[in-house]
Amino acid sequence: MDDRTIGLSRAPAAESAPQASAKPYANSRRTSVLLREYMANLDQPKASLGSLRDALGDRGFGILLFIFALPNLIPVNIPLLSAVLGAPLVLLAAQLTYGRHKPWFPDWLARQSVSRANFDAVVNRALPYLERAERWLRPRLSVLLSWTGERVIGLGLLVLTVVLALPIPFGNWLPAFAICIIGLAMVEKDGLAVLAGFAVGAFSLVVAGTVVIGLLKAFLLLLSGISA
Repeated sequence: MDDRTIGLSRAPAAESAPQASAKPYANSRRTSVLLREYMANLDQPKASLGSLRDALGDRGFGILLFIFALPNLIPVNIPLLSAVLGAPLVLLAAQLTYGRHKPWFPDWLARQSVSRANFDAVVNRALPYLERAERWLRPRLSVLLSWTGERVIGLGLLVLTVVLALPIPFGNWLPAFAICIIGLAMVEKDGLAVLAGFAVGAFSLVVAGTVVIGLLKAFLLLLSGISA
């Protein structure tokens, strides 16, 4: 009887072991793999923001922050690029500050789409950077990425995204770089990289503030010259 009791008590533990190991395996898939799968399974001529959000699941915040900030790092002067891409970034940062676990977009924004060719071009440009970062990033100081920590991160990102959206000459590259770092760090639960991203972000605010002050001084000097 004791042997049968022991055998029965061990059976559930043996059956539950594969279930316990399955979840970490599913969550261990890299974001770059998810993006490649999304592109491979996309059977529409356009990629919508809503479908991309759904494919990324709980990694949506980090990778969408990365994707929307990355084009600002391209050394090509595209008018109003930072303002157009800055609006979704501000919305994502505000939702993080509020405490949402997954990104939400209004229906009209979720339906916004780009052609398959343009989407593939952006993602294929982003993937090498993403895969390189995935080799360096790993779970560290994960307490900074708790629910409360992510709200604080969202508040800091809100400041950076607003600065990014403003038409400040030479003031967009550094905030975009900081947002990219923080976005990827959130995906990989790397609190140390989050701190590095905010260090870059703090420096970007100093640069942006210096540019704005310089422009204001130049404007006031011009006004004084005209009035004289």
